[in-house]
Amino acid sequence: MFFLCSVCFLYLVGFYLFYLLAFICFWVYMFFVEVVILWFLILIYLLLYVMYVYLWYVYFYCVKYMVLYYYYLKFWCWFVCYFFFSNMMMLYIFFELSIFPVIIMILGYGSQVEKIGATYYLIFYAVVCSSPFLYVYFCSSFYLFFAYYSVVVSYEMVIFLTLCFLVKFPVYFLHLWLPKAHVEAPTTASMLLAGLLLKLGTLGYVRLMLVYNYVYVFFWGILGLLGMILGSFLCLIQSDVKSLVAYSSVVHMSFVLFVLILMCSSSKLSGGLMMISHGYVSTLMFYIVGEYYHVSSTRMMNYLSGFMNSSLAVSLMFMLVFLCNGGLPPSLSFFSEFIGLVGLYLSYSGLFLFLFIYFFVAFYYSLFILTSAVMGKNYVNFTFNFISYMFPGVMLMFNFFWIGLLF
Repeated sequence: MFFLCSVCFLYLVGFYLFYLLAFICFWVYMFFVEVVILWFLILIYLLLYVMYVYLWYVYFYCVKYMVLYYYYLKFWCWFVCYFFFSNMMMLYIFFELSIFPVIIMILGYGSQVEKIGATYYLIFYAVVCSSPFLYVYFCSSFYLFFAYYSVVVSYEMVIFLTLCFLVKFPVYFLHLWLPKAHVEAPTTASMLLAGLLLKLGTLGYVRLMLVYNYVYVFFWGILGLLGMILGSFLCLIQSDVKSLVAYSSVVHMSFVLFVLILMCSSSKLSGGLMMISHGYVSTLMFYIVGEYYHVSSTRMMNYLSGFMNSSLAVSLMFMLVFLCNGGLPPSLSFFSEFIGLVGLYLSYSGLFLFLFIYFFVAFYYSLFILTSAVMGKNYVNFTFNFISYMFPGVMLMFNFFWIGLLF
């Protein structure tokens, strides 16, 4: 009885927060330039709601994990403040403040001793790659201003300004902190990290794209293309499912970087759709992997099998999530990749061979983990109750909801 009352109370709080957020989003939509923020705020709400249900379901009487939700709310406040500042220094401050809740989640709620090394990686990359941005800002006498097409910015200036945002992208060669942080973080922290934190770097990079003046795009394109292809091959050799999902995030965000440098309207639409699609799909993948780890106490690929023998609902949800990750139509991932291909064909048609390698390998590793998980011998009795697989289904339906917005 107490559990049913708690669930009903959770629904009431959820609906109240939803209407409050809808009111905020309306004013953001009316008075703010970047309309894509509307959908990112809805993404924040759904992620926080699902993570709260996950904590309530898995750790019902554990106050320690209920306190963890406080850090999610703090991250939500800093994430919203990140959108409302046009000043570069305030943008940088709230951008870096978002790291502290993630560090607390890893150190306070991680289960392995390797969480200390993962925190070192995160702090090292954040400090080293953020120092050039502060150097440029201080050398400009705290007044950093660029007018579109006014001046050709030097190569070093572009690197210094965007390096701190590329770490949170993360681009290939600056991604080593991400798999370590995902593996050592709890499930809800991984959902927050993949669903929201990676989008901060992308949005910061988009705000600085105006200073590029269509120069040095070849360098960023090669960097994004290497991340797409090499990251896909790295996914094939992973034995930890959570590490595989983390490298999958590197692949998708490298695709976002690759299409954004095309500097056309279709590429910006493709990058925005891929960011929102990745926010939902990666959160669902970490949700399922976290449920699997909660039941079986392992994340090894060798034991991830036999879902069809345990539960038809679990296997169906697993299939839909990983097929959406591979770009199965009519998911949002498919439309974002298709729009990006159209923009690429109009700009650089000679890169289709490399994109074919990327799409083939990316769909192969999604299909590989799908077949190994659904089929085979059943090692663990992996079952969900209604609350456990209802909320991922809601988020997955929201992923398909974009079809009505596109057409």
